[in-house]
Amino acid sequence: MIKYILLVLIFVSSIVFYINQKKQEEIKKIEAEQIKQEEIKKMDKLDDFPQINKDYSIKLSKETIYTLRSLTEDTNENVRLSAAELLWQMQDDKIYMIIKKMLENETESNVKVKIIDIIGKDKSKLSLKLLAQAMKNYDKDTKLRAIDYIANFTHKDALTALNPALSDYDEEVKLKAIKAINKIKKDIEQKREEKLRELDQTKPIYKVE
Repeated sequence: MIKYILLVLIFVSSIVFYINQKKQEEIKKIEAEQIKQEEIKKMDKLDDFPQINKDYSIKLSKETIYTLRSLTEDTNENVRLSAAELLWQMQDDKIYMIIKKMLENETESNVKVKIIDIIGKDKSKLSLKLLAQAMKNYDKDTKLRAIDYIANFTHKDALTALNPALSDYDEEVKLKAIKAINKIKKDIEQKREEKLRELDQTKPIYKVE
């Protein structure tokens, strides 16, 4: 009789243990999914823009910087471009307004395109902001070149930057903007999927059999 009771107790205990184990596994699964969703939210909020290094090998005096700023309005286009490029490399505090003003005031299309080339090399937040300004320019070649660079960003702000081009008077600008938007969306989704796979591989929270 005692043996029978012990067997029943062992059996019942096994069932209770099994049920509790399954409950714990389910709880762990839920907690793991919650943590994963939180990581996804954090990931979506991340600013993917790289930081531009402001360090420069030679520290320039204030007088030299003021001179460089004034040279961006020189009558010689090569002087203007060289001064602008140096100030851009240094990430001068006034560089946004300088480049914006240059794009607005330059009359030669090839000069505007060269300015776009200077700022387009860096996929930074400031670069995208200026490229977005270029999308409002009247010059077709300037807008087309800006779209080339914007298309290489994997950030949702790049999609917003292309909005003006969708209502542009020129069909070539519209078409190029549409293709760029399609590329950016695909790149963003691919990057997100890669991050999710990386999250699954590098952050195993619980091992559930």
